[in-house]
Amino acid sequence: MMAKGKEKETEDNSEEGEAGSGGGAKNMVMIIVAALISLGLGAGGAFFFASTQVPPPSQTPELSAAEQAEMEAAKAVASQKKSTEDFKERLYGLEPFVVNVTGDGYNRFLKLRVELETSDSSLKEELDARLPQVRDALIVLLSSKQLSDITDFEGKALLKEDILERVNDLLETGDIRSVLFTEFVVQ
Repeated sequence: MMAKGKEKETEDNSEEGEAGSGGGAKNMVMIIVAALISLGLGAGGAFFFASTQVPPPSQTPELSAAEQAEMEAAKAVASQKKSTEDFKERLYGLEPFVVNVTGDGYNRFLKLRVELETSDSSLKEELDARLPQVRDALIVLLSSKQLSDITDFEGKALLKEDILERVNDLLETGDIRSVLFTEFVVQ
């Protein structure tokens, strides 16, 4: 009986071995088929995307309203950046002025830093040449003011107008568009 049991075990083992090796071959075939399908799909997709033609810009469809608005906003930002650069090029900074102003029966000091916005960046050359005249005119103007003349908003606005008028009277090739106070201290 023992011999028969051993024979059955041997037969079972040999059948399992054949089935195991057959299953391995089936697995290998399945992997190869899956790889071929993947390659075929990849090649088909690549062919599809490569064969589609992008129309030239003249034949592109009209943009939606949102896309047009976005493009216009981008153009506006670019133009504003250029405008800001142009503005910076037209500014002419003066060294600070420190003058006495009379107020409440005693003298006080006004420290004022001014930036002049020119009509054209080429006007800076004339301002450089006339700088002593410009500074003199502004020192005389500032020192003639009373403290009460320059402490409120209206007084500062009038002072800007006076500075603008005095400097423009000195210039021959252009004019100053605006006066900007970058520092205004009364002590």
